[in-house]
Amino acid sequence: MAANSDDINTQNEKGGIFECGLCGLHETYHYYGRQPPFHRAVTFMEECYIAKDPFPSDGGFSFLLLGSECVSCGQVVCQANSCSVFYAHRFCLKCAAANIGEFPSEIQQRITKNSK
Repeated sequence: MAANSDDINTQNEKGGIFECGLCGLHETYHYYGRQPPFHRAVTFMEECYIAKDPFPSDGGFSFLLLGSECVSCGQVVCQANSCSVFYAHRFCLKCAAANIGEFPSEIQQRITKNSK
């Protein structure tokens, strides 16, 4: 069953459908927030979309951080290098490139490399 646009990126603590606003990655997420109930030992620095790992090793409780909102423009982006960068907060690559002078040189290099 196809999800309608009202089901995508709903920031529902119980899950839903994640979709990156830049590359279109479309995936089911199981939790939105900072501390997933299925992995209490982890607390994220930002509200993010998290999926349970479909291939956990050794019966562990693995997870996949799919993405979060750009702190500057609010667009939902995945973690792919071509879509976002994390430096204290998540930035879409467009906002990061527009504010490149605000980042340390090593992050600037990453932004420049991935913006091509």
